Amino acid sequence: MNHVRSKVENQSLRKLSLSIGDFIRYWGFRRVHGAIWTQLYLSRTALSCSDLTKRLALSKALISPALDELCKFQLIQEVPSPNDKIKLYVAVDHVQEVIRCVLRNREVPILKQIAEDFFIFTDSEDENHVVDEEKVKALGQMIVGANVLLAWFLDQKDLLQVPSGGMYE
Repeated sequence: MNHVRSKVENQSLRKLSLSIGDFIRYWGFRRVHGAIWTQLYLSRTALSCSDLTKRLALSKALISPALDELCKFQLIQEVPSPNDKIKLYVAVDHVQEVIRCVLRNREVPILKQIAEDFFIFTDSEDENHVVDEEKVKALGQMIVGANVLLAWFLDQKDLLQVPSGGMYE
C-alpha cells in the first residue's frame, strides 16, 4: 500500500514540477529549470543529477547542463557530498532576491525603453495624424501604470507575501 501511495505522490510531484517548469518558461528559462528547481526546493534532502533524472523521467543530458545554469543564476547550489563522484544540490531559500534581480535586469530596462520610445513618438509631429489620440493617451497611462506597479512591487519588503484580502486567506 505504501509503495502505491509513494508512486502516486511521485507522479503528482513530477506533474507539479513540470507545471512550474511551464510557468517559468515565460520568465526566459526552460521548462527543465523550473522542474529541477521545484524538485530541489521541495525535497527534504539534497539531490543528485541521477536522483533528478529518475524523479523527472528526463535524460541526464538535459538535467546536467540545467543544473549548471541554475547554479549560475544562484537558484540552486551545490552542497557537500559524501564522496567526490556525486554532486548534490539544494534550492536556495532567497528566491525573492532572484526574482528582484530578474525584474531589475530585464523588465525594468524593457519598460524604460518603452517609455522612452513612447515619449519620442508623442513628441513627433509627423506620426500623430494617423493615430487615435484617446488611445495614445490610454497607452501612455498603461505605460506609466506598468512602471509604477513594477517599482512598487520591487520596493516591497516581502515579494511573496499575499496582500490582505488575497485569494489564499
